Amino acid sequence: MKWLRRDDPKITPIPVRAWSALLIMAFGIIMGGHLTVRHSLVVCSIVLALFVAGIRYWETVATPQDLQRVSNEIAYMGRSMKLSFGDCALVIAYAHLGFIMAYLHSAQVVLIAKQNPNQLKLPIELALIAVWICFGCSPIGAYLGGKMWRYLCCRWRKRLQGDTSTAEIKRILRLTSFAITLVAGVLQLPNVLS
Repeated sequence: MKWLRRDDPKITPIPVRAWSALLIMAFGIIMGGHLTVRHSLVVCSIVLALFVAGIRYWETVATPQDLQRVSNEIAYMGRSMKLSFGDCALVIAYAHLGFIMAYLHSAQVVLIAKQNPNQLKLPIELALIAVWICFGCSPIGAYLGGKMWRYLCCRWRKRLQGDTSTAEIKRILRLTSFAITLVAGVLQLPNVLS
């Protein structure tokens, strides 16, 4: 928690870092709670909605120095389109975990096919392909998400270079909160459609 107490003007403000840490802990609790997929999506949607409310509130009470720190963070992230070492390590970790999980689920599918052939609704080849595609998407999603975030930060950095007012930073925060709201809405779709 040392990084939450350090008030460095070059990095994001303390309330933003604390709120992000709470968001990460909430998702960890959700994933470790052994909820059904539907309930997990609902809870994730609620947590994201609370995060959006926090962004909206913080945007109204933030000082110009806090908004300048956000601008500095965007400039830091947008200095290069190349993924950082931490981002590359995350993609590699997702690839390793995805391979292990796909291997274990493949073994489970094969055992189910041997023990109870009528229990599988798909032919075993299609079931195995579906398992490997499902777990292979995680590292691809992490890579594309990291690249997309870097691309957006590069674009925002160019916009912020000549602008000294806080209006552009506030617009970026509102745009980010709108995107998170859309994701929260999409997570609610399985419950709405059932």
